[in-house]
Amino acid sequence: MARRDYGERELELLAEVLGSGELCSIDGEFTHKFEEAFARTIGTKYAVAMNSAMSVLHASVMCAGAGAGSEVICDPVFVFGAQAVLYANAVPRFVDIVPDTHEMDPDKLEAAINERTKAVIVTHAWGLPAEMDRIVEIAHRRGLIVIEDCAHAILATYKGRHTGSWGDIGSFSFQGSKQMALGDGGMATTTSEELAKQLDLHAGAPTFHCVAYGLHYNYRMNEITSAVGLAQLEKLPELLEGLRINASHYDQAVSGCKWLKLQAAPDATSTYHLWAATFKGEDHGITLDEFKKALKQVDSCLSVGYTEMPAYEHPVIKDRLAHAFQCQYNQPPINYPGCCPVAERTIPNIVLAYTMQTEEKAKEEAEKLHRVIARLEGR
Repeated sequence: MARRDYGERELELLAEVLGSGELCSIDGEFTHKFEEAFARTIGTKYAVAMNSAMSVLHASVMCAGAGAGSEVICDPVFVFGAQAVLYANAVPRFVDIVPDTHEMDPDKLEAAINERTKAVIVTHAWGLPAEMDRIVEIAHRRGLIVIEDCAHAILATYKGRHTGSWGDIGSFSFQGSKQMALGDGGMATTTSEELAKQLDLHAGAPTFHCVAYGLHYNYRMNEITSAVGLAQLEKLPELLEGLRINASHYDQAVSGCKWLKLQAAPDATSTYHLWAATFKGEDHGITLDEFKKALKQVDSCLSVGYTEMPAYEHPVIKDRLAHAFQCQYNQPPINYPGCCPVAERTIPNIVLAYTMQTEEKAKEEAEKLHRVIARLEGR
């Protein structure tokens, strides 16, 4: 069943943490255990726990050597990778998406790489993996680090490998809305010993005798969060199976509908942070406004349009509010409007359904969607 379950196992591990008297991971043991268990689960040699996925993304950008005068390639549906780039005073360069998968388009990646490019951040949208073999091949051939944003896609697979094990660094989110929710928290995964050491510096901001040996950040995860994480990791496969079952009801609801295109890709299995589709009704005489109105009439919980804008239209980038846009080493500034026309067309037409619900609720919402389809098609 796709529901939050915090119970006896969590209380058992929390009692051990409190009994140890060590709530900080510097001297505790639970964060190290959580890191080891998570790495085994994903299939990497190392995992580094942090206090949020944004911290992981920022640390990953720092590990790539990005800073003033450099660029990091991002996808335009989500703003989080671009935010992490701006934290480092580098600037994001956006690569357009594949229309129906909402993932970065590998065919457009190489043209965006230049002498200033340091890394590529790839988001696995809604739980579905991107085409990682092609993206990694292009990036590594050009000497770039690949950072996977797996916030939506824990234990999703592409060609049999888990997300977070394809690139150089994987970034996972444990924020309260994610599949594995710990209140907050993040995890970096890597198979590189050198990158693991660099990430760990940012996870703990090590000082010895109060001396700072570098500009490292204090993104440490505490022992209490790690204890809950260990318990939740044990329960994760069952929860993900519940999400898949709920998503299957939405799949059935749109079966045969020619104007709602499911988000799917060959060789990729989603773990459905959200169920996603793309509205294409304009090609069949149905307007987006008609679709939205029909959903509202049946009191549907589905959302349409996500943010309604690509990442470069968010105020922080559009209005150049970050210091990176004022840095002389980043001049001339990148001109973003129109750079990702597919994303600009697609984002307002993205249809999303929340999958973290009871199966009964998923069936009810899927039936509402089915009725809307039938009504609009005149059946």
